[in-house]
Amino acid sequence: MAKYLDKPIEHVDISRGKELYNLTSSFSSASFQARNLSCCLDVYRRMLADDEAVIFLGLSAALVAGGMRKIIVHLIRNHLVDVVVSTGANLYHDFFEALGYRHYIGHPLANDSHLHQAKVDRIYDTYVSDAELGQTEARIAEIASHLEQRVYSSREFIELLADEIDDPASILCTARREGVPIFCPALCDSGIGIALTHHYVRSSGGPRLIIDQIRDNFEILQVKRDAARTGVLYLGGGVPKNYVQQLTPMLDAFDVEGEGHRYFIQLTTDDPKYGGLSGCTADEARSWGKVAGNGLAATAYVDATIGLPLLAGAVLSDGSDKPARAKRIFCWKRDKLEELKIE
Repeated sequence: MAKYLDKPIEHVDISRGKELYNLTSSFSSASFQARNLSCCLDVYRRMLADDEAVIFLGLSAALVAGGMRKIIVHLIRNHLVDVVVSTGANLYHDFFEALGYRHYIGHPLANDSHLHQAKVDRIYDTYVSDAELGQTEARIAEIASHLEQRVYSSREFIELLADEIDDPASILCTARREGVPIFCPALCDSGIGIALTHHYVRSSGGPRLIIDQIRDNFEILQVKRDAARTGVLYLGGGVPKNYVQQLTPMLDAFDVEGEGHRYFIQLTTDDPKYGGLSGCTADEARSWGKVAGNGLAATAYVDATIGLPLLAGAVLSDGSDKPARAKRIFCWKRDKLEELKIE
């Protein structure tokens, strides 16, 4: 195993590059996806300048394993996003690293049978110890067993999970500290889900901790209802994108008429012509009312591990003298959002 797990992944550090704004904004006079990325930067800057907008970040794929953890932490810490909707994998791998484990540089053409024998799991060109994954699942199951055995939303459970770790480089810890809610609409489709399944089986016959995904809908829907305007930044597509996109149609549950997202940014490698939501354009979303008719939208067809460092780095290294963006405060009482304020 040791020969495979010898060179850890280092998370991309955009604080090192103070010229990323000049670089990315200069793409506006280029063509193809360079110009599209410049358009994404323009929409992002306008979204951040809207003092009343609530910004949703959609995280798909395995961005933590791919070295994007530090950038996502920067976005949360600097209030450049207000609500996170993620796959379970990103949250699980963040928790995994918060326990002191690492992901390692591998090779996409490795002999996977040999890796399996060595108990090394592969995520494209990244390796991870299967034993350490098992230890992480055991830790999550242990945490679940010590919590009150009742129904939780994913947001509520993730916040409690974050309470169990103390890692300033963690997405979970940073979101907890900044009061940024994290929703995971497919929590069971991850190592966290596997851990909670272990807990469920072991607590057979007694009270159980249950994640209620419909309660998730109710909670995040209140954010959309109470926000003056909303914007989205999608890294990839998948369940997180669809989940945030369906908020406007879901307002019918409250008999509330609301506009679609006023701002829309997506970095994706998915093609719209196959009909999947991951590649769905902002214009198609307008037909559903998911994006406002007068909303600003931009998409760059680029791998998020390339596009995100450029986009986030440009926003963070913007040389303008604008004040820091105000923090959004979410006041929850169980499943009720009692107040959404800006300070």
